[in-house]
Amino acid sequence: MDYNIPPPIVQVTRGSIVESTHRAHICVADSDGRILLAQGNLNHVAYLRSSAKPFQTGAMIVAGTANRYKLTGKQLALISGSHSGETIHTETVVKILAKGGIKPEALQCGIHPPFDAEARKQLRESGIKPTALHHNCSGKHAGMLLTTKHYGESLEDYLDQGNKIQQGIIEFISSVADIPAHKIIIGLDGCSAPVHGMPLYNGALAYARLIHPDGLPDDTANALKTVAEAMRVYPEMVAANQNRICTELIRTGKPFNMIAKAGAEGYYAVGWIDPDSQKGIGMTIKVEDGSQRGRSPLVIALLQRFKVLPDVLPENLIPFAAHKLTNHRGLKVGEVRVNM
Repeated sequence: MDYNIPPPIVQVTRGSIVESTHRAHICVADSDGRILLAQGNLNHVAYLRSSAKPFQTGAMIVAGTANRYKLTGKQLALISGSHSGETIHTETVVKILAKGGIKPEALQCGIHPPFDAEARKQLRESGIKPTALHHNCSGKHAGMLLTTKHYGESLEDYLDQGNKIQQGIIEFISSVADIPAHKIIIGLDGCSAPVHGMPLYNGALAYARLIHPDGLPDDTANALKTVAEAMRVYPEMVAANQNRICTELIRTGKPFNMIAKAGAEGYYAVGWIDPDSQKGIGMTIKVEDGSQRGRSPLVIALLQRFKVLPDVLPENLIPFAAHKLTNHRGLKVGEVRVNM
């Protein structure tokens, strides 16, 4: 297999020593398929994980789910996101399910505490245990359940790979990412839904087309436009009200129509409009060790390199960028830096 070892692009120093390194594969491509940047191996195969959610939502729109059940932009943004378990998120999941007469007990995503610290505190102080509604993928699962109801299939089987909704998602991703469906590698996500593995190049192309879907079939293009608009208008539903990189990037990148979506294990995907060519630009990265510590500073640095973010970052993005390291007394001991 052709495998290029990427350089240690993110370094963690202590004093004069590089104490830790994070290697990453990077691909940036435009909506015409032209490669603008490749580092490491652009054909490195990785699971999109939650970065696939906008396309999973797109498949649900093509299926007719959004139209039949009159899903709002706010609800579509949540289905496309990995929410923090705040009240605005859990209540919206319940409303999505209710449109199909589906109870929350039908969710098969599993249970974990809310990502949001305040939401966790409220549950703990009230003596209430987390439910599947608090799972960051419950919005996506609600959309899958609603689509399964739309198809008239068994709700109990909505995660089966042979289910009509799951096959529709694979076909939709295949079309947008320009990869044959049989070459998409299927695994199982932490939420028990199928995950989709493909080369970084195809993921970058998909995100470029999410932003600029011209040339795709009308139903696919319209679905992508609807998803992207929902995520831009309701970034708080994609992740959190604040302090989550996806939400803050979408808010800051509005002049470029930016959409950003994290995946697990060091995967990240971003799409934006190039102001000169007016083409969609898609970027995917995979940090080999799965580290969020390496992922977020790299994403910020790459977006600065492409002039989508300014050199002097707005305050809401500073926590995600390269930064100084301090010890428990507040003394500077090193830094997390990106070598671009």
